[in-house]
Amino acid sequence: MDGSDWLERGSGSSFAAIDFETATSERGSACAIGVVVFDDGTPTDKFKQLIQPPGNLYDPFNTWTHGIGPSDTRRSPTFPKAWQRVAGMLKDRLVVAHNTAFDMSVLRRSAEYYGYEPEPFPFACTYRIARSTMPDTGSWSLAVMADEFGIPLVHHDPLSDAEAAGMLWLALSSRFGMTHPQLLERHRYRLGYCHLDSYKPFSNAMASKSSSKSLSPKDFTPRHEPDPEGLLFAKKIVFTGTLESLPRREAFQLAVDAGATPSQSVSKRTDYLVMGITDLRQVGETGKSTKHRKALALAAEGHSINIIDEDQFFCLIAGTATS
Repeated sequence: MDGSDWLERGSGSSFAAIDFETATSERGSACAIGVVVFDDGTPTDKFKQLIQPPGNLYDPFNTWTHGIGPSDTRRSPTFPKAWQRVAGMLKDRLVVAHNTAFDMSVLRRSAEYYGYEPEPFPFACTYRIARSTMPDTGSWSLAVMADEFGIPLVHHDPLSDAEAAGMLWLALSSRFGMTHPQLLERHRYRLGYCHLDSYKPFSNAMASKSSSKSLSPKDFTPRHEPDPEGLLFAKKIVFTGTLESLPRREAFQLAVDAGATPSQSVSKRTDYLVMGITDLRQVGETGKSTKHRKALALAAEGHSINIIDEDQFFCLIAGTATS
């Protein structure tokens, strides 16, 4: 089933919600998954599985966050075996998660690590929808949204997180009096499609006619008070290449909303370089843009520049730690 099939089939009250936890900052280190199937707005099936990450290695921070450690997963199945049960629950369903930039990335990186190919499926992100429908809230974390809608939550328990994401999906539709296809159409969202070879993000990005070169940080102001505890607060951030899920102007705005300062050039003060898709006709055989090459050179000199992808940028915006 692709996104067009789902849009033609109903209101969106039948779907599956998922959530991953990871053992380290590496996306391919899934250590637990929670899945909740909803039929006509009611949970009808639930599944939680610990997963043995590669080498059964953990970062202390991750264990502190979710409470899962090496002793918990030393006898657990690896990702391919754990996913077999999940795949049956997702069959012919839309998949929902809160911050799909993280969860879909964990799925794809874990699958790539083991050379495993999950069946493709369409997906939607409650985090992105919450941002679009409730722009003045200031924070759209799962904990904040659960509190806003009175949804029970044991945060970082993957089953509880998955069920809360599913309940939030239903609550957003109810609050604004629309079916889910209507809600997505109102905010111009296109469903994502999780496929190892033809991945498409959940996005409402429109083609931008303006050149990114015309963007200036001084043209942007925060749409709400930035969170001083946010992961991008007071950081310097640069973008290179074409972003898949949003125009460069909106990426600048999201960075400013998070308290970061976007820039058009890489320098010793740059904290993050966000990598989009590069045009090989422009960057040449190396496949690296001028910004990318400069960031690599500065990093080699010992400067602390993090080179991240678009998914990781969204995780930082959402407040999810990422390498």
